[in-house]
Amino acid sequence: MHLAERFSAAAASQPLNDLAGRDRAELDALLERVDDFDELPGRWQAALLTAETQRSSSGHRPCCAK
Repeated sequence: MHLAERFSAAAASQPLNDLAGRDRAELDALLERVDDFDELPGRWQAALLTAETQRSSSGHRPCCAK
């Protein structure tokens, strides 16, 4: 799954579901130029992992689970 798809799948979970406009614009710009998770700044890595964890805790299947 591509990085943008991971963010999209987790977008309904905290903290991604409550981003300010400026943060959303920053994230969108990053996703246009970054291909790998490791290339993201730490704050966005943490936000994605938190959202994915919350999503899996709520009964949704995590993005990367098989």
